[in-house]
Amino acid sequence: MIFWTRIQQAINKLWYPRCVTIGKPVETQELAKRIARESTVSPADTHAVLRALPNVMADFMKESRAIHFEGLGWFRYSINAMGEGVTTKEEVSEKQIKRLRVQFTPDRTRNMDGGYTRALIAEDGITFMEWLGKESDETKVPEDDEEGGNMETPLG
Repeated sequence: MIFWTRIQQAINKLWYPRCVTIGKPVETQELAKRIARESTVSPADTHAVLRALPNVMADFMKESRAIHFEGLGWFRYSINAMGEGVTTKEEVSEKQIKRLRVQFTPDRTRNMDGGYTRALIAEDGITFMEWLGKESDETKVPEDDEEGGNMETPLG
């Protein structure tokens, strides 16, 4: 079940639904235990592999390579010049680059009806329910515009 709540946008004063996370985030150790239950690998070995994954991915991405994690999606770097455009092609330089971002695009599979399903989204069984409780600090996950949650690194 996916919980949602009502929020009002400050910019246009209109109301929208927003997903709510419940409980503590799933950490690497819990992922490792679940993966180990579904495979022949021990929880300790699975945890070690999961812990190594971000560094290995970063090493490949530093070589300007994209990562395709089959069944999950694509990871690649993108850059942002933060409005620091120039008028001629010759003026373009790396000094304009202000932020480096990790761009994630989920894998997708074709459905029987010709549509697509994105990775991490179940084809059926998803239900929505309005969350009437209050989010605690324990349940909050960084949003794109909150510190640390935007997968974006300032440069310079």
